[in-house]
Formats: sequence, structure tokens, C-alpha cells
Amino acid sequence: MLIAGITGQNNRSGTASLVSSFFSSWGKKISIVDYGDIIDLDAFRLKSYFYELAKNNTDILLLKISPDDSDRAILQKTHFDIMIYVDKSDDIKGVNIDSYIKKMHRLFSLLNRKGIAIVNADDAELLHFLDGRECCVVTFGFNPKASITASSTGDTVFNDTYMFCLQRSIVAINGTVIEPQEFRIKIDLMETGEYNLLAAAAFSIVYGLDLNALSCATAKS
Repeated sequence: MLIAGITGQNNRSGTASLVSSFFSSWGKKISIVDYGDIIDLDAFRLKSYFYELAKNNTDILLLKISPDDSDRAILQKTHFDIMIYVDKSDDIKGVNIDSYIKKMHRLFSLLNRKGIAIVNADDAELLHFLDGRECCVVTFGFNPKASITASSTGDTVFNDTYMFCLQRSIVAINGTVIEPQEFRIKIDLMETGEYNLLAAAAFSIVYGLDLNALSCATAKS
């Protein structure tokens, strides 16, 4: 069972809903859990909980984690294959930046040695928590240097289809090399939000899903 986390002040639920839609359409069994609902478990019960999910053929456990939970001792008992960061500068107005970066650093320190960090590239100054880390980083956003961004050719939105592109080769968590290409997803963008969509798409690509093969993917943010 792959264990992934999604963190940030906002957008956790919207992105998680999209991830669920994509993976369910592909026939994958995904469990999405708010870490606040299991934060009071001791180490033994947490391990048992993960074991039962795996026993029931859960492919992916996606934990929604508040930055404020980063200092919980029980969280240190969980190690992640993938961690998704969905914030941008507008989401953390009024937040102490130094404290915020420390919280993110603690969370991303829980990535496995070969884990993958998926982060919003449009506010690079927020990503100092990745300084010195050796994990693989996949970026999304409208920054021209982002790994995954809105399509650079033609309309990004046509009726109910959204176009975006992978700008450089990445290695999926299963070792498959995903080459640069465009993707088209049938989606109601008004209900979804572009950042949520790009984050969910990045996670799906990193997992190894062929998004172009999905016949339909819809979710509400």
C-alpha cells in the first residue's frame, strides 16, 4: 500500500477529491483520511489501522495533514512515499513564515529516502523547507519551469476538457519513465480550480496513471 500525504493551509480537500476521482475511475482503491481523525491513536493502533487497510487491498492511503499537526509525536511514526504541498502565498497571509517553514520541514522529513515531493512552483520562496533534502521533487503550477503546467499550445480549456502538459521526463514511483507529453482531462474546471487539478494530476502521473486513458474524471472542490 502506498502512503501519501497532502498538506497546506487550504486546498487539501479539493485536491484529495480530485485524486479520489482519478484513481476510482482507474479502478484503484483509495482511502482518504483526515489525520486529525486518527491523531489520538497510539503507535500500536496506528500500525494496526494501516495493516487493516492493506489487508483490505487498499492501493493508496492519502492522509490530509494540517501544518499544525507537524509536531505531533504520532505523526513521526508514519513514513510517506509521496507528499503533496498545495499552498501558495495567498493561503498563508498572516502566518509566521519562519514557523510555517519549520512545520513544512518536519512534514517533508517524513518522506522515505526514495520518496517524491510534489509542490506548487509558483511561490518558490515558500519552498525553503526543501533546502538540503535529497528527495525527488516534481513541481506544478504556471511557472514556466514547473514540471507540470497548463498547456503551452492552443486553448487550455475547451468546453469540458482541460489541457496541461508534462514538460520534462519524470520517473514514476513504480520506476516507469514518463516522457514529456500533453494530457487532456474531462473536468468541470469551475467546480475544481486549476491548482487543485494540477496538483492531483501531478500525483496521478507520479503514481503511474495514464490520465489520457481516463474516460471521465469529475470531482467537486
